[in-house]
Amino acid sequence: MKSLFALVLFLTASWMHPQNPQTSKTDSLKIALKKQTGQQKFHTLCYLSDEYSYSDLDQALSYGKQALAMAKKIKSDSCIAMAYNAIANTFQFRSELDSAVVYHRKSLQSRMKIRDSLGIADSYNNIGIAFDTKGDFQQALNNYFKALYYYDKKNDISKQAMTYTNIGIVYKTHEDYKKALTYYRKAYDFYVKAKDEFGITVSSGNLGSILINFSRYKESLKYSEMARKGYQKLGYDRYTAYPIGNMAMVYDSLHQFDIADKYYKQSIAQHEKFENWFEVANTGNAYAQCLIKQKRFAESIAVSEKAKASAKKSDAELVETMANENLAKAYAKGGHFQKAYEYANLYSIGKDSLFRKEKTKAIFELDAKYQTEKKEKLLLLKEVEAKQRNLWLMILGFLVITTIAGAALIYRQQKLRNKQQEQEHRLEKAIAKIEMQNKLQEQRLSISRDLHDNIGAQLTFIISSVDNLKFAFDLKDSKLNGKLDNISGFTQSTIIELRDTIWAMNSDAITFEDLHMRIMNFIEKAKIAAESIHFRFEIDEKLSHLACSSIVGMNIYRTIQEAVNNAIKYSNATEILVRIAENQDGISIEIIDDGNGFDMETAINGNGLHNMKKRIRSIGGAAEIDSAPGTGTRVSINLQKEALNT
Repeated sequence: MKSLFALVLFLTASWMHPQNPQTSKTDSLKIALKKQTGQQKFHTLCYLSDEYSYSDLDQALSYGKQALAMAKKIKSDSCIAMAYNAIANTFQFRSELDSAVVYHRKSLQSRMKIRDSLGIADSYNNIGIAFDTKGDFQQALNNYFKALYYYDKKNDISKQAMTYTNIGIVYKTHEDYKKALTYYRKAYDFYVKAKDEFGITVSSGNLGSILINFSRYKESLKYSEMARKGYQKLGYDRYTAYPIGNMAMVYDSLHQFDIADKYYKQSIAQHEKFENWFEVANTGNAYAQCLIKQKRFAESIAVSEKAKASAKKSDAELVETMANENLAKAYAKGGHFQKAYEYANLYSIGKDSLFRKEKTKAIFELDAKYQTEKKEKLLLLKEVEAKQRNLWLMILGFLVITTIAGAALIYRQQKLRNKQQEQEHRLEKAIAKIEMQNKLQEQRLSISRDLHDNIGAQLTFIISSVDNLKFAFDLKDSKLNGKLDNISGFTQSTIIELRDTIWAMNSDAITFEDLHMRIMNFIEKAKIAAESIHFRFEIDEKLSHLACSSIVGMNIYRTIQEAVNNAIKYSNATEILVRIAENQDGISIEIIDDGNGFDMETAINGNGLHNMKKRIRSIGGAAEIDSAPGTGTRVSINLQKEALNT
């Protein structure tokens, strides 16, 4: 009897859980479904598909397809993969294995798209199970080992154990019981290490199955009973049929047929309940053989016919062939030789068909091996010819190289002399340039000190004098008081602009990070003057370390400052946005407000608009102003990166 082939189906979807479907539970899920949308509704549909997989596979498939439609609607690749997996599991439960493979591969494609390593491994494992059930063991092992590769990388102990189990199943099918037992033991130990109750239960059932082949019946019964109780405790009634079938085979081997009959019938009935036609056929074949031993030929024939029909449903050719063998034996033992001959002939045809498939596969493998050896010989011959040709070329090349070596040496020496002279000339020019830059820097520092110490001090004195006048005299003339405030404010603004100019003069280069800080300081001050306006400043992080000349930096700063000031003064805006970003051509700067705007056709170049355009043109850029009454104003500046250091 085949071991638990569908164990992975419980482990490949994060939304599954060990519960039997209950009417109250499905009803509550359906009620919740009516109020849900998006991912929440998707997961509930998956829950319902899972719940109905225990009792009503048509309903399970319906909810799986609804989940897929919802996953596509919300455009979630991870949800699409999960939905395909749910549909594939339902087909696998129904023993419709070709459909199961199709949907498992769709799930695999979605998981590869989002690079979900564990999901990819789960899909490979599920595909392996489907091929295993179909009897395509080469494909099954190929997919199992792909899954194991990913599980090993993630060090997922439970999933590693699961894959060891499935590999063990393949070896058991090929009657390599020693290897099968090794893999089953390894799986059991891993599950115990992971404290995985479900995995321990599955492994116990598999050990109970394989130990029968070593006539270790007492151990087999112990592990099978552990598995049966484990499935009942976890609520997996579908899978109690497997350990019960193992127990039937133990008592069959011990010739305790009454007990064996009871367990065979229980196992088959449980598989029928959940429409697991492959195992109905597989267990039925074992029971039919048991009935032949008891000389209950008519009953054996009835069980074999049922097994054959179930094998056809699950497309299990090997199991159908075994049913024909049991029918031939039962009819022969019962004296119905014509019928025995017919089924023996069907058995022979089926066996030949399976043999031909294996033989064809072997021929293909031999042909591939022959073609590979043929190609290797041709490659070896070409390699020898190439080596001989290369040897002559090397000799000829050596002679040519020897001939031109002297000339090349003379040419190289002359080239080195020329290069050295060129480097000396460049060094002299570089030194002269550095000296000139140092002189210019000294002059620049001298001018900035004079501006700060003389003009800055004088402007500060004006502000102080105005404040003293206002303090010394009780000015009741509001007009005069306003004039003095204007003088003080204008002088303060002049000091700020003077500091900005000194800052630019003292900088060889200005980074956009410097501009960022300077603009932020200006905006913070603007917030105080215009509390009703919300300011936003955005700058692309990739520009932080990009530098420009002090002239370019100052012009950019002054233009932004002018645009913001215009918006504050004239637009009645509630929000002003300054955005600096990188684009394909260079750098774009936008100053956007949501104020009144103005008519571009009738507006004159006042309010600093002409000045802004002139500043940007002077540094090789372009400035555009876009506005209309009631739509706010957008000042757009575009600069080429190569123009930043001019």
